[in-house]
Formats: sequence, C-alpha cells, structure tokens
Amino acid sequence: MTIPKSIVQVLSTGYIFVYFSEHLFWSRVRPDDSLNGWFGAWIAYSLMAFIFLLLISYFRVKNIWALFLAGAALGWIGEGIVVQTTYEMLPLSISFTGLAWHALLTVWVGWYLVRKSLLSTDTWSTLKLAALIGFFYGLWAISWWVEPDGGIAAIAEFAAFSFGTTCLVILAYGLANWSPSEAFNPSRRVSMLVFVILILYFGFITVPAAPAAVIILPILLGLVYWGLHKNRLSEDEGSFLNTINGRASLWKYLSLFALPTVALIVYILAVAFNLKWHTNWVLYIMTTPLGFVAFGTSLYKLLRRKSQQPSS
Repeated sequence: MTIPKSIVQVLSTGYIFVYFSEHLFWSRVRPDDSLNGWFGAWIAYSLMAFIFLLLISYFRVKNIWALFLAGAALGWIGEGIVVQTTYEMLPLSISFTGLAWHALLTVWVGWYLVRKSLLSTDTWSTLKLAALIGFFYGLWAISWWVEPDGGIAAIAEFAAFSFGTTCLVILAYGLANWSPSEAFNPSRRVSMLVFVILILYFGFITVPAAPAAVIILPILLGLVYWGLHKNRLSEDEGSFLNTINGRASLWKYLSLFALPTVALIVYILAVAFNLKWHTNWVLYIMTTPLGFVAFGTSLYKLLRRKSQQPSS
C-alpha cells in the first residue's frame, strides 16, 4: 500500500471511529466543544486507527471474532489509556464503553457492517442498516435530556449536527473504500513511533491518574494478544483489508442519510410528546453484559482453532 493511500486509510478510519464513538455518543454540540477539540479527537482516533489496522493486517483478521478482539484493543486503548474510564466502576467499566460501545458498535457495526453493506449487491442493505442505527441514535440522543451534564438541543441544532457529521462520515467511507486490496504494512520506524507515544502517555498520564491501570490494562491487552496470535496461526494470508474495499454506488452512500433522517424523526416525536426517558440505561443493560459475552466467546472460539501454518 502506497504511503499516501495508507495515510488516507488511517485518517478516514479515524473519522469513522470519531463518528461512531463520539458524535453518535454525545449526539449534540456541547458547550465546551470547539473545532480544535474535534480536530484533536480525530487525530487521537487516527492514531488508534493506525494500531487497529495494523492488528487487522498482522493477525490476519478476517472473521468477526478476531475482529471483536481488535475492537476490544481499540476500546481499551481509548478508554484505558487516552482517558481512564475503564477503571472508574470496576468490573462493569471494563465492558462499558471499551467493549460495549467501541468494539460492538464502532467496530462491528460502524467499521464492518456498514462498509460491508456499502459493497453489497443488495440494493437496500445500506438503507435498512442506516435506518436501524438512526432509530437507536435518536433514542440515545434524548437520554441526554435527563442527564446532569446533558441538555436539550433544539431540533434545528440536532438536525445540523447529525446531518453535518454524517456528510463527513460518508466522505470517510468513500476514502476508506478507495484503499487498495493490500496489507496495511507501515514502516517499522513509524510503527515504533506510534507505540512509543502511547507507552509514554500511559506512563506519564494514565498511571498517575489511575494507578490500577498498570495491572489491569496489561492483563486485558494480553488476553487480546493471546486470542489474536492464535488467530494468526490458524489463518492463511490476508485480512478484511483485502476484502472490505472497492467501489460502491452513489445510491449506497446516499442511503447513509437514512441514519440522521430517522434519528431526527425520533427526536422530533420525542420533543412533541416531551418524552424524557432514560433510554441510555436500556443500552447499558443490553450492551454491558453483551460486551463481556462477546469477548469471552471471541477468545473461546479463537483459542479452540487449530494452527495451520507457522506464525512467521
């Protein structure tokens, strides 16, 4: 993969992660948001995307169980290093949000299912998936109305935010799908630089803020490595990066606007009927145990696989 296309792949994947992990989560422009803050979040997620893509390529990830472990690594780097929410309410915080949001929703749904639907021959697959995501997005958005740090965004504000960010993620999907069907293989020097940045951040920022991280995070990432290493031993060459790319029709990309459209309809109805519901707790109750189950299932399935070739 050429250097320019590698950079585009990392940055576009980084924005897909920002969209599903941040924009859909917060669902509005917060009082302390700024363009500089959003740009910083994009760069931070792009660094995590670099590591994610490296894991996908090196460990030959081409099944959903190995993909979930790569998503777990993404989630725990974000929530366990960049911020320290993984250690705030143990053991539940191990799943929410590292597993329950990042691995399940950002990676399985946002990075995998949406891209797969864009490249599918099923004309309506993207429209149906986007509408379903939009329905849950709208329900999640109204949960901020009853949160202490939340707030009720006007309908016009929510519409501008949701449609604006969706325009950007459609561009990101187009650029990500433009990448060639080759392994993501950055230079050793660049890879070492990214890992050194994370290690220094972990040592000087994360550990002082959450001392438990020095024990918990190596265990969690060690389990991820164990499963992914077993996957590499049992897979032939190649990964999802070889298969989830290509040209999608304009209709497919336009179908993604069903996501903010359905979300806006839900939002308008909630405003009209003054539905101040704790819809976030429904997601917590569903996805927190599901994150643990999916992680355990992924490890179980990968560790039971028989090695087919040496790991070199």
